[in-house]
Amino acid sequence: MSNQQSLQSLETLLEKFLDQVVNLKEQKLSVLEGINRLDDITSMSGQGVEITDHIGEWFADHNRWLTDNSLRKSEFNRISEMLSNIKSELEKEGLASPAQKKISTEIDRWQNNPIKIDKSKPTRMTLSRPPEVSETEKTPQADTISLFIKKLSKMSSMFVDSADSKQHILSVLEELLKKTGTEANKDALILSAFIIYYLKQNGYKVDPYVKKLKEAETLFKKGALHA
Repeated sequence: MSNQQSLQSLETLLEKFLDQVVNLKEQKLSVLEGINRLDDITSMSGQGVEITDHIGEWFADHNRWLTDNSLRKSEFNRISEMLSNIKSELEKEGLASPAQKKISTEIDRWQNNPIKIDKSKPTRMTLSRPPEVSETEKTPQADTISLFIKKLSKMSSMFVDSADSKQHILSVLEELLKKTGTEANKDALILSAFIIYYLKQNGYKVDPYVKKLKEAETLFKKGALHA
């Protein structure tokens, strides 16, 4: 693999990663919007507002969530809770109209859906490593670039896994620093240093984290020594 080919491989890898980030963000925003909309409908129901059309439209827009694995378990449970509240309000009204009966059936279908157990798996992104290079194709220069591409891919996946369910990059950094010391994880150490540098370049005060990084590095060296 030539130097230029290695750089092109790195560029392709980063483009795929960014595409995955955008797609995941859009999916999460879509789920959040749908949950907020259902929350509004639940509040309307509790206030005695006629919500038959609203909840019918919500089901039409979001029933696909039962089959496309868009939801985490916590999100699925939150939706089920709100649907239960809506069903309770409908039952308080006594004799149900055909539309209300249909809504009640839809709520039961959602809550009794057998695939809800599978919703415990969080949405994750994966990065495919570039093809392995045979010994005969390697040159010292190209090999170092290939190794860096693989390392970047591995650390990118680590960041995505750590960022799942986190609200801020500082929370990710805290977890990685802890992992560096407790697991003697070199990739976590390198990624932590990269994040700290990134934060510094964007105006964050990173002195406390630089100190934590040094402490984590000391623990890492001790752990690696006794491994």
